[in-house]
This record gives sequence, structure tokens and C-alpha cells, in this order.
Amino acid sequence: MNSFIVLGLVILWLILGYRFYSRFIEKKLRISDQNTTPAVKNKDRVDFSPAKKPLLIGHHFEAIAGAGPIIGPILAVSYFGWLPVVLWLSLGSVLIGAMHDYTSLIASVRNRAEGVSSIAKKTLNSRAGTLFAVMILVTLILIITVFSVSTAESIANKTELIIPLVTINLVAVFFGYGVEKLKLDYKSLTIISLIIIAFSIWLGIKYPIDLSFLSPILVRNILITLILIYAGIASIVPVWILLRPRDFLSAIHLSLLMLLGIVSVFIVRPEINAPAYISNPIFPLWPILFITVACGAVSGFHGLVASGTTSKQLAKESHGKAVGYGGMLLEALLAVFVTIVVISGLKWGTGTGGFQTELGKGWIILFSSGYGNIVSQVGIPFLTLTVASLIGAMMVNQFILTTVDSSTRLGRFIVSESLITKLKRKKILVTLLILIPAWLLAITNSYETMWRLFGTSNQLIAAITMIGISSYFISKKINVKFIVIPAVLVLGTTLSALLYLTFRQGGYIGQGSFVLAGISMLMFVLGIFVAIEGFQVLRRKK
Repeated sequence: MNSFIVLGLVILWLILGYRFYSRFIEKKLRISDQNTTPAVKNKDRVDFSPAKKPLLIGHHFEAIAGAGPIIGPILAVSYFGWLPVVLWLSLGSVLIGAMHDYTSLIASVRNRAEGVSSIAKKTLNSRAGTLFAVMILVTLILIITVFSVSTAESIANKTELIIPLVTINLVAVFFGYGVEKLKLDYKSLTIISLIIIAFSIWLGIKYPIDLSFLSPILVRNILITLILIYAGIASIVPVWILLRPRDFLSAIHLSLLMLLGIVSVFIVRPEINAPAYISNPIFPLWPILFITVACGAVSGFHGLVASGTTSKQLAKESHGKAVGYGGMLLEALLAVFVTIVVISGLKWGTGTGGFQTELGKGWIILFSSGYGNIVSQVGIPFLTLTVASLIGAMMVNQFILTTVDSSTRLGRFIVSESLITKLKRKKILVTLLILIPAWLLAITNSYETMWRLFGTSNQLIAAITMIGISSYFISKKINVKFIVIPAVLVLGTTLSALLYLTFRQGGYIGQGSFVLAGISMLMFVLGIFVAIEGFQVLRRKK
């Protein structure tokens, strides 16, 4: 089958989902701009800061996307073939993922922009809310670990990325200060910033940083440490100076690069080289497909972002549909695009340019090679295979860094709002409590070891989030069947996956990975307990 047909059908489906299902949810939630948002009511210009809708869409999309919609589909294709991956990305995102993100955002906005764990504590009970907060904190540490490792490994393999990645953060500070303090036109600043970023990519290619004099392990660990130091700083400073402008600029830049890739697919029309379905002898389709694809279809992390940083910047309730529901569909489009790139831009099998061979070099190299192979065929001057491949790698790494620092900020919110409220003003201490265990896990495990555990924990958070916000909306006399039914499906899948990953032959216990086995069982027990508490409350409220 030709790739452009698959991509075109998915895009049409996502448009229809936004046109009709998001409107259905909007009516259910009784969206009204008569309700003053916390960003306006509690404006402090640090965490609470009303943002223009385009800027907030950029922040939210960048924060939620990360490496999830890239790693997950790539691994899932290697396990099960491309057809199950594309189907689940399409159906899951429209019917579950985007709904989860949108409803989480509105529930938070109507509860003083509190996080989903705080909402659960109020609408379920204090014990359930506290345990849910622990689950979230563990998941955030896993996210920081996985994404810092993958970023470090990609930079070590492509040192041409160092100059552009440093540049975009410096430019973001300039952009944020210009918009917020100097009141400059953000559109003009956007154009200037993108030109500087493009120039930095050329500089990176022209003058790559040579790290070959250091051992690969040392380089990896140094980069992990620097990334986590950056995440700590970025998570403490006001959102307008780095987080929001960097996310907005990255979103614009990456959207242009993704658009270039999508247009290239329609022009080049490469044939799909990968098998539609693979019968995997090790991993069953259910539940492993769903927790491997993870973020591109449904993600608990999105609810944390929506109720953490995004809800504190939402200027009007009516903006929530484009930010929450639309942001998730953009991530789904990214995940499907990634899938198309790797199944049509590479040969299936081993050897030069083969899927399995490139995957062995790392998922970022795999994606950038596929992206470069397709885009370089369009015939744009100077857009050679080398340049196009570096652009692909740059695209991915910008997503990842955003997730790392956003997760750190969200972890701080969880600790100070739901676990140890006395530490609310001790931002540096709380940040260290989050980053130190992430650093210890990062220097001892690769992302591949932890990915399925992260994917499972992440979607378990989504299920519990949907239970918690359902309780809130029921109290407001809103019918929540459209939330509860997906919650039950995701809950059953993730709990089954945790048991399978831990106790199967060759699982965490069989491998001697007792730390991962312990985390897995902790998440299972906490998930069971919070779910039982939640369903009991839902039954009583009905």
C-alpha cells in the first residue's frame, strides 16, 4: 500500500473527530467564557499567567508530545507491524486521548487550576488522592529518566545537535522577555527567532562539537547530568521567560518541519515496506500494543500537563477545546507521521538502510534516517540527505527536552500541592528530591529497559484521572458515561500489562530487574486501591 493514502485517511479522520466529537464534549461540559479562569483571577506572572491562545497551544503541544509519540509507534511497529499501530493511534486519540486531555483541563480550571491528584483528593477522598499523587510522582520520575537518557544518547550520536539545542533556549529567553517585558509583537519576534534557529542548524552542521576524546559512557552520563541541571533551572524560573516561549517557538519550528515531511510524503508517495501485521511470539497484541504505543493514543502525562502548567495559563474556557482536544490530535498526527516515515522511508530488514539495522543504532537515528530519505527526494535545493536527517533529529530532541523540564515542574506541583504542602516555597529542595532519583535511574538503565513500564504507568494514570474527574463532573450534574467507559477499558489493559511484564517468563523478575519489578507492583497495588475507592464514590454519587 502507498503511504500517502494511509496518511490522508488518518488526517481526514482526525479532522472529523475535532469537528464533531470535541463539540459534543464541549456541550457536555457547558463551556462558558463567563467563568473567570484561575490564570486571570490569580495572576502572579510566575505560574499563573494568562496566555494568548496560539502561545498556549504551542506550549501544551510541546509539553505533551515529547518522545512518547515517536518511541512508542516505532517499537510497536517492530513488534506488531504497522496496521495495528495506525488503527490504535487513530481510534484511541479521538475517542479516549483527546477527550481525557480536554476534560482534565476543564476540571482543573474549575478547581483553581489544581492538579488531578488534588481534584481526586477532594472529589474521592484524601487517602485516594494522596496515593494517586504518589503514583503520579513515580511516573514523572520515570518520564524524566527515560527522556533524559534518550536525549543524551541522541546528542552523543549526533553532536551537530548541540549548537542548535543551546541556541533555541537562549532565543526563547530573548523572545519571552521581549513579549512580556518590552511588549514587542510576538509575530515579528517569531520570524526573527526562527531565522536564528535555522542559522544555528547550519552552524551545528558546519562546526560539530567533537566529544570523541571522551569515553561513550562518560559522554552519556555528562550529558544526562547537564540535561537534568537544565531541567531543574527551567522548572523554577517564571513560565514566561523560558518554558512558554521555548515551547511556542519549538512548536512552530517543529510544525513546519512536520508539515515539510507530510508534504514530502504526498509528493514522493513512497510505498510501505513494513509488514501490516506481525504475530509476535513474545508479546501478545493485547495488552502490549496499547502500552507500547502509549502517548500517541492516550497518556496520563497529558492530564498532568493540562492540570499543571496549561490550566494556570488558560485565559478563556473557550480556548480549552483547541488547546486540550486539538493539542492531543496534533500529537496523534505526529505519531502517525512518524509511523509512516519509518515504514516507508526505510527498507524492512537488516543491511544498509534497513529498519532493524537503523533501530539498533537508536530510535532517533531510525526516524531521522527515514525522514531524510523521504524529504531529500523532493528536490529542494540544499536539502540533502545529511541536512534532512539532521533536521529530523533536531525535531525529535526539541520535543524531548520540553517534556523533561515540564515533568520536573509538574513533579514540584505534585509534591507541594498534594504530598508535602509545607515545601511549597522550597522550590529548589523539591526539585532536587525529584531529579536525584531520576539521575540515579538514568545512569544505570537505558530507555528501552524502562519504556514499557513507563507506558503502562502513564496510561494507568490516565485511567485514574478519568475516574477522579468523573466524580467531579457528576457533582455538577454532568453525565460522564463518555469518560467512565474509556476509563474502565484503559484501567483493565494497564493493570493486566503490569502483571504480564513483571511475572511473564523473561519479565522483570526473570531478568533480575527487581527495582523495575518493585515499581511495577507498587503501581499495580496503588492503581487497584485508588480505582476501587473511585468506583465506590462514583456509585454513591449516582
